[in-house]
Amino acid sequence: MKQPFGYLSDKTGRRKPFIAFGIFSSGIAYLFVIFATTPSALLGIRILQGVLSSSIFPAHTAFITELSVMEKVGSTFGFFNFVENMGYMLGNFVGSGIVKVLGIKSAFIISALISIVSAGIVMLIKETPHQTSHSEGLILTQESRESERVIFKGSAFKSLLKGKLGIFYLSVLFAMIASGQVYSVLSVYFEERFGSQWVGILFGVDSLAAALSAPFIGKAIDKKGAKKIFILSLVGYMVVFYGYGAVKSINLMIALSILSGVKWSAFVSAASAYVALKTEDRIRAQAMGMLNTMMSIGWVVGPLIGGYLSEISFGLNFLSSLVPLALAVALMFAPKNLKRH
Repeated sequence: MKQPFGYLSDKTGRRKPFIAFGIFSSGIAYLFVIFATTPSALLGIRILQGVLSSSIFPAHTAFITELSVMEKVGSTFGFFNFVENMGYMLGNFVGSGIVKVLGIKSAFIISALISIVSAGIVMLIKETPHQTSHSEGLILTQESRESERVIFKGSAFKSLLKGKLGIFYLSVLFAMIASGQVYSVLSVYFEERFGSQWVGILFGVDSLAAALSAPFIGKAIDKKGAKKIFILSLVGYMVVFYGYGAVKSINLMIALSILSGVKWSAFVSAASAYVALKTEDRIRAQAMGMLNTMMSIGWVVGPLIGGYLSEISFGLNFLSSLVPLALAVALMFAPKNLKRH
């Protein structure tokens, strides 16, 4: 659903309503979760929540770009990722406390109230509607019996998937396949290797490193360029994923978790900045939606591979993730004559 919402955001020239709608609908879904009595009902609510809340990403990343000075777009995304990661960390801590003191249902109610208030705050932000798109056709998702495929109509398809930007999207896809391979099984690996008490600590260190490094990475993107930082983040992925299989001590694993957070912050900030700088206002939300779609597809394919290979060996899974990462890096150095087609 990210592409239709991105199309509508570009078509209307508005960002706030789609951001607020996604946050509000996600909050309402939390209230319905309380009344779910079966796994199928819970699954249905979560699917509906995912569909409706998908209006957020294309609009909010486009909005961030439009609120920033283009020469400082990296710093803007870096600061946003800092706030986002800090909120995620605080949410985990606060949520755990609420569950212990008030119970699990109270956590969902409070989350819903926070979401509804947040949606109202979004609507208070001043927005100047940008130039609307008239010629681009809707980007549609279609299922076939053989596979899932994305169908594009109109010139938006050509604008988004041709040349350097199209190759970049493919690089993101390969990187997220590798990410899905590893992180879908990493908590199990940490528990087996170091014990359950270390799982939360290692992931917490990862999140903290991502948050604290984000502003500095944003400034580096503005100075060195989004492409260079993106490539460095891919190299960081390769070092981290190889290290997961090679590192034996908990102290070294903590250091590796710090690097993991830094490379994720670099990846997401550089990817967002790259797409923002390569697209026009009239199709920017669709471009950001395509970025998130590539990441989502990678995280569908990656866990399937990771789950299978991890049954054989965690080490095999970690090493095999270097293959799509190497392809992602290679694509970023594609010959100039390939990029023109």
